[in-house]
Amino acid sequence: MSAPDQTQSILKTLNIDELEKKSAELLASGQHDHFVESDIVQAFRESISCGIFDERLRMGAADTVVYEMPFKFGRADIVIFHIDGSATVIEVKDGAKGYKHVVSGIGQAGLYAAQLAMSQGAIKRVRKCLLWTSAGSCEVDGVIEITCEQASVIALPWQSTASLAATRKAIIQMILGEVR
Repeated sequence: MSAPDQTQSILKTLNIDELEKKSAELLASGQHDHFVESDIVQAFRESISCGIFDERLRMGAADTVVYEMPFKFGRADIVIFHIDGSATVIEVKDGAKGYKHVVSGIGQAGLYAAQLAMSQGAIKRVRKCLLWTSAGSCEVDGVIEITCEQASVIALPWQSTASLAATRKAIIQMILGEVR
């Protein structure tokens, strides 16, 4: 059984109600790790390794993912090279740092996408994405999503970093509890 199959098998055995309860307890108590942007990229990497693909990325198992791809002007957090010859550049931002920090990722995604399109002659099309954790409210996240749409950037909003960290810790605790 492959690693993604094993992980999906383990995750299917988890009780979702119990996971939500455990995650909420960890979040309320503050007994979770504190994420930074590299942790958000790691969470994305873990999702991909489990075979969980966001449909907005038009991604499949045969696509190639490059993390921390350097360019002359900056470094893209995630670049996906799709089997159809297109590519997707994903800039990752931590919403806990505020909406200004998050929206700066829109320009960064455009900068990296433009450099990729110029440097790789075989790329048919380059999509731009902004993956961010909640900036603290539905209103702010909604405005960020609209801003992405206006800039032709695919919006990939995620839960808050605190919630993401608490959920991750709850999953780990539940898996370790079931192994014991």
